[in-house]
Amino acid sequence: MMIKSRDAKDLMDSLIPMGMIFGCAIGVIIGMFFKPSFLVFTIALGTGIGYLFGVAAFGIYSKKGKS
Repeated sequence: MMIKSRDAKDLMDSLIPMGMIFGCAIGVIIGMFFKPSFLVFTIALGTGIGYLFGVAAFGIYSKKGKS
């Protein structure tokens, strides 16, 4: 039972950084199809959206763990 709670805590701690990494990767992929100056914008936007999804997932997952 201790292992399950440790795995859940590790997952919760990594949701936000994983969201930012995946968002940045998606921003890079989208930015490759547009102008080079647009690449920086898509990386920043992708990272911000990934951060938002990571925080939302963290909030939802932490509520499930408490109830």
